[in-house]
Amino acid sequence: MAITAPSTQAWREVLALFDRWADADEPARAAELKRIQAEHPTLYPRLLAMIEADRAAEAHDFLAEAAQVPAAEPPAASHWTGTRLGAWELREPIGSGGMGHVWRATRSDGLYAGRAAVKLLHSTRLDAQAQARFAREGEFLARLTHPHIAQLLDAGLAPDGTRYLVLEYVPGERIDHWCDARKLGIEARLKLFMQVCEAVAYAHSHLVVHRDLKPANILVTDDGHVKLLDFGVAKLLAGDDDLEQTELTRAAPAGLTPEYAAPEQIEGQPITTATDVYALGVVLFGLLSGARPYASTSRGVAALARAIVEEPPRSLTAALRESPDAGLSRNASLASLQQALRGDLETIVAKALKKLPSERYATVQELRDDLQRHLDHQPVSAQPDTFGYRARKFAQRNRVQVAALAGVMLTLVLGITATAWQWRNAAQETDRTKAVIKVLTNIFTDLAPEESGKAQVPVVDLLRKGWSQAKKDLETDPALRGEVARPLGLMLQSSGDMTAALDALTISRQHLIDSGQTSTSQYLQVMQGLAYMKSRVGQTEEAKSLLSELTAVAQRMGKASAAEAVNAQIELGEIARREGKLGDAETQLAKAVALAARNLGAGHPSHIHALQEQAVALRELGRWSEARCALASAVESIPRTKPVYGLLARYDMAIFELDLGQYREAANQLQPLLDELRKYYGEEDTYTIYGLASLAIAHFHSGELGKAEAALNDALQRATRSTEPNVRQVVQTIVARHALRRGQCALAEPLLRENLVHFESGEGTSRPFAERNRMLMAECELRRGQVTGARAMLDAALENQHAIYGPRHADIWPTLMLKAIAVDAELGAATATPLYESAHAMAISLLPEGHPDRWKVDVMRAQARWRSQPTPQNRAVFATSLRAYGEVLATRPDSHTFSVLSQKLLEQGPTVRLSPAPLLALMAY
Repeated sequence: MAITAPSTQAWREVLALFDRWADADEPARAAELKRIQAEHPTLYPRLLAMIEADRAAEAHDFLAEAAQVPAAEPPAASHWTGTRLGAWELREPIGSGGMGHVWRATRSDGLYAGRAAVKLLHSTRLDAQAQARFAREGEFLARLTHPHIAQLLDAGLAPDGTRYLVLEYVPGERIDHWCDARKLGIEARLKLFMQVCEAVAYAHSHLVVHRDLKPANILVTDDGHVKLLDFGVAKLLAGDDDLEQTELTRAAPAGLTPEYAAPEQIEGQPITTATDVYALGVVLFGLLSGARPYASTSRGVAALARAIVEEPPRSLTAALRESPDAGLSRNASLASLQQALRGDLETIVAKALKKLPSERYATVQELRDDLQRHLDHQPVSAQPDTFGYRARKFAQRNRVQVAALAGVMLTLVLGITATAWQWRNAAQETDRTKAVIKVLTNIFTDLAPEESGKAQVPVVDLLRKGWSQAKKDLETDPALRGEVARPLGLMLQSSGDMTAALDALTISRQHLIDSGQTSTSQYLQVMQGLAYMKSRVGQTEEAKSLLSELTAVAQRMGKASAAEAVNAQIELGEIARREGKLGDAETQLAKAVALAARNLGAGHPSHIHALQEQAVALRELGRWSEARCALASAVESIPRTKPVYGLLARYDMAIFELDLGQYREAANQLQPLLDELRKYYGEEDTYTIYGLASLAIAHFHSGELGKAEAALNDALQRATRSTEPNVRQVVQTIVARHALRRGQCALAEPLLRENLVHFESGEGTSRPFAERNRMLMAECELRRGQVTGARAMLDAALENQHAIYGPRHADIWPTLMLKAIAVDAELGAATATPLYESAHAMAISLLPEGHPDRWKVDVMRAQARWRSQPTPQNRAVFATSLRAYGEVLATRPDSHTFSVLSQKLLEQGPTVRLSPAPLLALMAY
């Protein structure tokens, strides 16, 4: 009979029965068990399971994180060593887990070098339950594409039926040992732990709970990057309810480490994301204090289980009394360590370790955010919000940020009252001022801790709440509501909340029309904000209409509104470029440059901006020398007294180097620029995010894969938090491309599918990006050998790209090259050669001189010619093109892998048909 999920009361009864059995002398225990069986037949099976678990724990020292049951013996090395599983060859066993043994493996197909960790299911546990859990681990991991989670590379069955997973090989050390060995202080440990939180939060967003978080499952590489391992006990939130029995009495308890188990795991209650929050609290407790929340005991697993369920955890400072040497491994004295842990950190850890899941942090992200607030000397949400506490924290903050917030408040007050005063008489204004003060009071109420009950509210949340409250309070006074709407709408736009900003500025515009203020700078300001946001959320035609009206109004107002007229012209050009109408875009932007030069003069921000955007359009048209001239003019016209004006121009110069294929030069320019972008635009600004993504691209094409991954991870984390439309999807496209070039379709596919749905659903604004994602999806299909499906996707992408761009564009030739590879695999080189030739001709006509891709397309065309017409001359041309491209790649750290691939292609001869794999490997460089 299956054991059902016990209630808390039933669990306590089992514990009481266990105590009754444990208190009996050894000779009397058998008789005691018989009495319990007769008195409590429904609880008896659970008691037996607990006794068994307790004995296993004593035998294997569960407090040292050993498994609850003995692991199976590792498979004989003679049997598995050298075995090929897919593209991987097993080399040596490197460890065992609760479900399987782990082997180091190397890539065996010769396409590129690589190593991985291969996990094999224990041969002694090939029952249906173990197989199902092993299969789920693969399914779950395939959904988790995060730089701090060990990535799934492949999965399948060995020849003897053994299931296996191929995972990213992580050469690292468990997090607590890594920190102690380097004597990391508290701040460094917190920052490392926050990487763990980011990974777990990402997994939770994909409905996966880890359920066995512990230091042994968290490795740190030599360069300080965290990798989260072993989702073997992970469980989707939306399924597997049949497994919700107590973790200590389930049939396969190896998926749980008692020391890190949450009360609900022990009691058999539902497992949620709060379960991982608890485990993270235990991990953090150990990292900070060197101890555990519950004092060590010799009573075994049942005693620990009782403590977890019933006893309050120790405080961090109390635990230090058990670990007097903890300061030595944290580069601190015991007294200073106690001081550092007392207060915020004790409160944060205590909240994570609450008995009731509802009393813990609601999400892992909230836990991470509280740690960040602690590091920033801001109030933490777990801290009781007394005024004295808040005042102390406020005084520790960066004074520049305080001044900036004060400036926002002052601007809001002055902007509203001044506008109102201009068109209301004094008697009316008394009431208006009171109403405005009420609005502002509502907006900033959350700054008062006794009102909000929160540690700190971001400015964008204050503005959003303020606008919502203003609409409600001023429903019967549309004139005053319109006055409030303009400054609030513009600040909401600057804060990134497009939805609230659109609402506010739409109301503001209507108010200005109703009050006859359509020939004012305020009206132009509102129109420009509305047009910008509508173009970003896909309402392109409405944006164009607004910009046309704005231009007409600005022209009527004369030179006083010249900048608004130029900015409207620039925005029209940007819309045309995003639609793929590059000729129209260049025409519009050339008009903007001329208008700015005539009415504003060189060095005006709008003139610099117009030159920058013109350069982008020229670059996409393949007019590289003209684009460079436009950018150079922008940089040269920057006033020496206004260096910030040129920041984006210099950023565009770095991107220009990237597009030229000068990857190392681009990286050298982007790295210092990022510091300036963060300073002037903010950590979460789109320019900062795209700058990081561009840096990742530069590193990737330079062969610096580690640096590329770090920059891309940083960009993705910021993009995930961004409220700007499409930013996350754009960065995810780059992440997916990066994964595909490394042969990791399992990582790329979910991102590409999500992106494609986004861009095709009306939520996205970029048709070109939809087709880029479709092309990458086709590449994923090709890498899996699904040639027919890939061809259908590529045909659709090419048709759409021609409709967007016309006959030639930088996005089209890579799609055409992929189609050639697909046709090659299906029909042979002779049929595919015309496609290779067309892709080559288009690429050469568009790529600038010296771009590495010019050599790449030479190689692709040469191999097709040799294989379709295998003459000695064609072979010599192919060999020469390979050698030339190899010289271009010679400075890359991974250049040797290209040499191996080249030799392999030459040695195998001019095969009529060739699988996509080696050709895609060529395209990956």
